[in-house]
Amino acid sequence: MFYIFSKKYYSIIFVFFISFGMSVFMSCVITIVNTGLQGDFLYRWGIAWMFAFPLAFLAGNFFSLLAKKFTDKLTKV
Repeated sequence: MFYIFSKKYYSIIFVFFISFGMSVFMSCVITIVNTGLQGDFLYRWGIAWMFAFPLAFLAGNFFSLLAKKFTDKLTKV
């Protein structure tokens, strides 16, 4: 099988895809709740997502480290 990236990049690639999916979904829902599904919805959603995705990616990288530490403390091998 052909792999593009080394396993050492697993965490950052994982956070990229999670933050992408979550930012698409959450920016869509929040745009609908705040402004409705009017004619320029896709434009407003796109603007919201352009701000949401980079922030979600940065937050995902930061909080994934904290979440891993807390999860390690709360679970037993």
